[in-house]
Amino acid sequence: MYKYLFFDIDGTLIGPSKRVSQKTIEGIRQARKKGHKAFLCTGRAPISIMKDVKDIGFDGIISSAGGFISIKDKYIFENFINQYVLSEVMLLFTNARILFSLETKEALYQTPGVQDFFDKKNKNVVKENLELARFMEERKNEEVRLPISKFDILKTKVAKVCFISEDKLAFYDCVKYLKEFFNIVIFSKESDDFINGEIILKNCTKGDAIKRVVDYFKADMKDTIAFGDSMNDYQMIETAGYGVVSYLAPEKLKAIADDTFEEPDHDGIYECMKRLKLIK
Repeated sequence: MYKYLFFDIDGTLIGPSKRVSQKTIEGIRQARKKGHKAFLCTGRAPISIMKDVKDIGFDGIISSAGGFISIKDKYIFENFINQYVLSEVMLLFTNARILFSLETKEALYQTPGVQDFFDKKNKNVVKENLELARFMEERKNEEVRLPISKFDILKTKVAKVCFISEDKLAFYDCVKYLKEFFNIVIFSKESDDFINGEIILKNCTKGDAIKRVVDYFKADMKDTIAFGDSMNDYQMIETAGYGVVSYLAPEKLKAIADDTFEEPDHDGIYECMKRLKLIK
């Protein structure tokens, strides 16, 4: 039976090297040749997915943690935060001095102060937090990043919001206002002196996106396999017929997984695909 494979990018397909291993590339291509379908399923906005990753070859892309779904370069689903809800979020974060990034299809709009935050952080802290490293990577990409001053809420639709707060209590004070509309995903450790993560619209998670892809292909959820590593993969792993997570994943995520994979830079995904007999 052919399977539908869903791959997160950061911490799953790529590790600290920021590259997909050659064996993993070959494994995904081999799986597709055998008739399986492969999809990216990432928290990254469409504009910030690396070309070399897309060039591996996929049957579709889920981006912005479920906000966008494209099949053969055609969008079959797009979902955006209501502009009135978004305006409240922006006001809430601004008043709490929380740094944030608005993810749209074409660009990322970021608030001032992000570079100051990274300048103060130990490089190892950023390296160990792959989602934070992605935030920094996007900060450096002038084609992707635009200042928040250029954002027009009446003209530009937003799918997801990422945040960084050096004041944990200030962020947790915001949670009571956010939880009605959003799933709140935290990437930082409890021991960190900051908190970073993202807010994702309810009913528009990676898990919901997988269901939409399965419906599109008139397939069965039992034939889905999802690969992830962080808490924005929780609904994806929970929803898929078979969930595989990084051996370094949070315990809460590992608790609902069926299997684990080793370090991506050491062909962890490739070896897992062999073990699952998706490839030879």
